[in-house]
Amino acid sequence: MNVLKDLSVAFVYKHKMTSEVLVVDIERARELDAARPYWQHVSTINPIVILQLIVNAKGRARTKIIKELSEKP
Repeated sequence: MNVLKDLSVAFVYKHKMTSEVLVVDIERARELDAARPYWQHVSTINPIVILQLIVNAKGRARTKIIKELSEKP
């Protein structure tokens, strides 16, 4: 049994030149890691939890959550 496949995990990447943001699974994350220095890993998330937060948030709080997900701390 592959433990990572059983977890609900997603990886957020941001393109250094275009600022494009991608949310990907583990296989695509490995590809993006190989494409460095263009793609930068900015966070690892539980998509179910994050979607619940975004759905329940309003206005500025929602915007803040999304912004924090796409910026490296």
